[in-house]
Amino acid sequence: MSSVPMTKGYVAHVVLWVGFFLAIPIWREFREPSQPLWNVFLALFLIALVVGTFLGVRYLQRNNVEVGEARFNTTDADRR
Repeated sequence: MSSVPMTKGYVAHVVLWVGFFLAIPIWREFREPSQPLWNVFLALFLIALVVGTFLGVRYLQRNNVEVGEARFNTTDADRR
């Protein structure tokens, strides 16, 4: 069982959260009006961040990857 919800709404929620609460504030903070090359690099980096988030969450959903705490199977003999 995957620990990531399998709904499309979850993917949209995560991507919008990264876009609105991470990418936009970073753009507003680091954009330099007199440096077009820097602005292009920054825009490409932030777009890649949002796209990477989308692809990462979709990968976790499709491959039933569990995200969270580690679980170890031990017997009583191993604990001594």
